[in-house]
Amino acid sequence: MLEQLLALGLSGETLAALSLVPLVEVAWADASLDAKEQSAILAAAEQSGLSKNSASYQLLEEWLRQRPSPKLLETWKAYVAMLSGTLNDQAKQTLKQDILGRARMVAESAGGFLGLGKKISTAEQTMLTELEQAFA
Repeated sequence: MLEQLLALGLSGETLAALSLVPLVEVAWADASLDAKEQSAILAAAEQSGLSKNSASYQLLEEWLRQRPSPKLLETWKAYVAMLSGTLNDQAKQTLKQDILGRARMVAESAGGFLGLGKKISTAEQTMLTELEQAFA
């Protein structure tokens, strides 16, 4: 796991960005990232305590400029599987709800037109399902 994290440029200074991978992946699911999605992700980063001057925040901004490698999602899934194995059922459920809730918020941020229509695209829903399966 450590080798995978290091290969993706994640270190002790940037590990906090790993918690935001699901948000980034949902935003990029339909092959484009719009300003509303970006704003929602950056707001979530700040709510998570990431300082704009931190290495994690800078890495996140890089992921928003250029879609990350698919290896990042695979590494996140492996990390969540490992982490889930150490948590009791209640803690695992809380973590799952928090992560999926924030990812859904990003998906809904740019959806619909004038408040009408589907808020979440098919590609975003597919990604949300994939993220949820990481907790199984």
